[in-house]
Amino acid sequence: MSSNLHEWFRNSDHLLLWGSLQKELHFENGLDTETSREENNMNKTTNNTFAGCTIVATEKLANFTRDGINAKIISLGATPGSSVTKKTNYLICCEKTGSKLAKAEQLGVTVLTEQQFLDMLPA
Repeated sequence: MSSNLHEWFRNSDHLLLWGSLQKELHFENGLDTETSREENNMNKTTNNTFAGCTIVATEKLANFTRDGINAKIISLGATPGSSVTKKTNYLICCEKTGSKLAKAEQLGVTVLTEQQFLDMLPA
């Protein structure tokens, strides 16, 4: 069962689906759930620069696989993108990036190195 779960989450389409489903799931923990939900949502947005953003990452990153970076982006409440558009908020790239970097610069998209991205993650 464990290997099936790991295999399912390796698929980037499944990660996008999971991200959408997480927005619809609400777990109760015995506390006033409406208050808890509001507090969690407030903490997500106040402590997280990336919430609600569209983030594109290049393929070659030192600390992440393609699926790994997309899962991280989704966990931040952001949307992973595959190409840079005017709706892109951030591009995470390595030093040797071609057309995505050029497009981001042309559109005025904020470009981050992988280390800058990691430094901006909420604690």
